[in-house]
Amino acid sequence: MKETLDSYIRQRCTELDMTQSELSRLTGVSRQTLLSLAQVPDKMPSLQTLVGLAEALKVHPLRLVHLVIDAVPQHRTVAKQRSRNDQSVFVRDVTFEDGERVLSGQRFVKTWELQNVGKVPWEGRFLQCMDEEIVVYSRTGETLHLAHNLRPTHTRVPVPTTLPGDLVQVSVEFTAPDLPGTVLSYWKSTFTDGSLCFPKSRGVWVKVCVTSMAQGAHAER
Repeated sequence: MKETLDSYIRQRCTELDMTQSELSRLTGVSRQTLLSLAQVPDKMPSLQTLVGLAEALKVHPLRLVHLVIDAVPQHRTVAKQRSRNDQSVFVRDVTFEDGERVLSGQRFVKTWELQNVGKVPWEGRFLQCMDEEIVVYSRTGETLHLAHNLRPTHTRVPVPTTLPGDLVQVSVEFTAPDLPGTVLSYWKSTFTDGSLCFPKSRGVWVKVCVTSMAQGAHAER
């Protein structure tokens, strides 16, 4: 059975001989919020919640961040705008499917294929990065990057004009972070003014496993 954020937290509580009530008290997180962790990724916890839980559970916050990332499903569903005439569907990953390996610091191009399944032509639209840098501050004022993100060459790329029924491919160039680990970058369709074309859509993403040169060589043996 795949490990989830909820199951991992329960396991750590057992290992530390800690009840859910004690965890709630130590972190200042309500029992309702703890229960909602079972609803990831439909209901996502805040970074502040993850940091507080990690401290109480005596684990690195990045461990909990990765469990949240791994909970994101690989399938995409049809996204509908407020107007039912404007619809988009994810077709396929043209390059770098979920979980593919890249080397630390490697530059690569991710390409998604989408289809306009609505009745409205796509004109003047963009695919925009929705990532947030995950950072906390120490008591001395120093910053700690909990998750080193993929670095896109451009955070907004144009979507070619796409007529109803047509397929379109959109590409983004990324540079992998220097540290190994699983990294994820979210992208959503926007109009020229930056407003979302499909507010309720999860959008598209790239999810790769960053490895060092040594790890990559070991994996090929």
